[in-house]
Order: sequence, then structure tokens, then C-alpha cells
Amino acid sequence: MERTSQRLRVVFGLALAFEAGCGAGADQPAPGAPPPQAANGGSSGTPMTPAPAAVAFTQEEEDAIKFTLSLMPAALPKDPSNRLADDGAAAVLGQKFFFETRYSSNGKVSCATCHDPKMGFQDNRANTSSGPIATMFTGRHAPTVINAALGSGKDSDACWHFWDGRADSQWSQALGPPESDVEMGGTRTGIALLLWDHYKAEYEAVTKTSMPKMRNDDGSPVVDTKIKGGTPEWGLLTQQVRDAVNEIYVNFGKAIAAYERKIVSKSARFDAFLADFAAGKKDSTVFTDEEKLGLKVFVGKGLCVSCHRGPNFTDWKFHNVGESQLGSNVPATDKGRAAGLETAINGEFACTSKWSDQSDHSKCAVTRTNLRTADEGAFKTPGLRDITKTAPYMHTGRLKTLEEVVDHYDRGGGSPGTYVGTLSPDVQKLNLTTQEKTALVKFMQTLDGAPLPNALMEAPKLPGQ
Repeated sequence: MERTSQRLRVVFGLALAFEAGCGAGADQPAPGAPPPQAANGGSSGTPMTPAPAAVAFTQEEEDAIKFTLSLMPAALPKDPSNRLADDGAAAVLGQKFFFETRYSSNGKVSCATCHDPKMGFQDNRANTSSGPIATMFTGRHAPTVINAALGSGKDSDACWHFWDGRADSQWSQALGPPESDVEMGGTRTGIALLLWDHYKAEYEAVTKTSMPKMRNDDGSPVVDTKIKGGTPEWGLLTQQVRDAVNEIYVNFGKAIAAYERKIVSKSARFDAFLADFAAGKKDSTVFTDEEKLGLKVFVGKGLCVSCHRGPNFTDWKFHNVGESQLGSNVPATDKGRAAGLETAINGEFACTSKWSDQSDHSKCAVTRTNLRTADEGAFKTPGLRDITKTAPYMHTGRLKTLEEVVDHYDRGGGSPGTYVGTLSPDVQKLNLTTQEKTALVKFMQTLDGAPLPNALMEAPKLPGQ
């Protein structure tokens, strides 16, 4: 133990200055690791930035690696509320819906607009997102779709969606933006007619049901396509018409969710390292010593595993991390989970609704979730897989780099009074050295997975176009 302590003192007493592009610490780079680079971008004759000494993990850190982090599961957690969730044909149809623009108010906005596959399935156009009306913005950054279906990775855990968890399934989440004036500006009645006109055969083949009729015999729409759900005009429609439109709308969302369940990041270098580590190869060469130091900080001094744990590097719960309500188009106050939970419990398309395929509503998370004081200003912990592809960060989209994120947590969050609620006790000043911060970012870069198949990344040919 004394020998280990001596090694740790050596690690944390090293020079602080490290170039962001620093490579492997050993003479030979680890398999899959970037080759060593000269400091300041110099040639091979330029003195190299010092590499960290060999990194040793304490027993406590080893246990944290073994028991709080894990490889990706062989299969995603089930979604009993969506019978189409793992239907391949539904995923193909859902991909078309994901890239479809014709149901937006200007015919130009799709799910892929704010969840761009080329940008990590999120929106990097600005810190928040705009839809058909360029001057209207959402109050939060659009989170990535990558691994959204994984949640915490446990079948027993709720899989909340949106930053505030106001949707309790991926398919119900997909039904929010289409009717938002800020996001897509469409209507469920317009979507129902679009699917009747262009997707009827494929819809019926996937759902194994007859699509409710959306045009009269003279070709006119059964319902005015300007009518949105929840409006006075919607309430004036007959129950039969409302149910017919909602049936199509719900299956539209469930098909999109089936496609999004294909957007999974896996086979990261971290997985290869963890496999070695689990096999007892503590001297694994998959990671550089700098990346090992970053992992050491991640499970130890950095307190990252307090929330970022499991196969998806998230507990998928809600925490107040003191993110300041600052930045363009960010509201001065945001209650986060405190407002989102109420919406989830009373959601039109919640797991407990008649549109859910979960027959036992007692198993729905909304029936066993209560509002906590800690939910005020709390937001969902994002997963960290493919994290380098999903900037900007935080629910405000205010932080542009991982270095800025690390600095945020190192300071112990934002200044009191710049955010709603009480700071989580897991967020505290860390006093990380420059070397530790750089190493932590290097470790997070090892969480990037293998590229997704091009077929999932590209817009398919859409009917009628």
C-alpha cells in the first residue's frame, strides 16, 4: 500500500502543462491509440511534452471501475409500452418519418433538423434550436438521440426523455416536437393525412391494422389539418375522429422510436480496456497512461461516477448541477424536473394512457415517481458515449467544449443565484490540476464508439418525392 501511495504522489506531483493533442505516454502507442505528437505541433526533433508516470489504481478505484462501469448490454432494455419497438420493418418506416419534412409548417423541418446524424444526432447550429420560424428558439439545447433508448441500461429503471423527463417513453417523446410552434409547427391532423396519402400501405403492413380513413369519398380531408391536439378546436371534434387521428399519430411516434433504437454507440476503446481490466490485465495497453490517469480521476477525485455510471455512463436520473441560466435564448429561470414530472404524470401519451401497449399500468414509472425538493432546477444526466460528437453541452448548450465542462465541475458549478433550486451535494469544488483536467478529457474521448452504418445516417427515399 505504501508503494502505491508513493506512485500516486508521483502522479499528482507531475508538471501541470499538457498539450491537448498529447499522445501515448509509453514508448510504443497502445493499440488503437493515437501516435505520440510533438509538443506545440513540432517535428520529431522537438522536445515532447512530458508523459504521465505509470498510473496505479487504488483498490477503491479498481472497485469503482469494476462495479460502477460496464460494457454495453447485448440488447437494449425493453419498452413494453411500444409493441413496435424492436420491429425491423417499423424501424425502416420510422427512419422515413424521422427525415420527413412535409408535416412541418414550412415543409422544411424534420426530426433530423435538430437531431442531425452528421452532428451526433443533436443540434450544433446554436446553443438552442430553431424551427420553421427562424426568430423563435427552444429554451434548451436539443439532446442527442445516440443511446437514448439505452437509458441507464437497466430494464428495471425508468427511461425518461427530454432534459426534464416530461416523456416516459421514446415514442411519446417523438410526439411532442411535431406540434410545437417553436420546433416543427405541425399538427397531428396534418400528419395523419400525410400518412394516409403517402404511407398507407407501409403503415398497415407494419402495424397490421387498417389505417383509419383520413379522406372523404370526395377526396376532402376528414378533419381540418390546421387543428392541433389540446386546442379548443380539437375538443370540438367527435371522439371517433380524435381517436382515429391519435391512433395514426401514436403509431407514427412508435415507428420513429423503433428507428431511434438503432442509433446505438458501441465498440469504444473503453470497452476494450474494460474487457482487459475485467480479465485481470491491469497493465492493459489499450489506454495510454494519460487516459488511465483520466479514468482514475473519473472514478475518484473527479466524482464523475456519482452520476455517470453503468454501460451508458449515466444514471438517467435528475440532478441540479448548478448550470447557470445564461446564454442566447436561454430563459432566466428553468425549473427542470420539477415542471417535467408533472407533465409526465398527466401526459396524454404516458405509459398509463390507453395508447400505451403496457397492459399492467402498475409497472409504469409514472405510478411510482414523486416530486422531490431536489427536482427543482434538476436535469437528466446525459450519457457520455460518443461525447466528443455532441457539443455544445449542458441543457443550455452554453459550454462549447469538454474542457469547459470539466472547468464547470471543477469550480463546483455556477454562481448561486444563476440557477434555480439547490445544488446537488455531488457537485463540489474539485481542485483538479491542469494535468488531471487534460487527462480527464482524454479519457472521455475513449468513449467514442465505432461509426454507425451509413444506411442509418442517411435520409431514405420518401414516397411521393
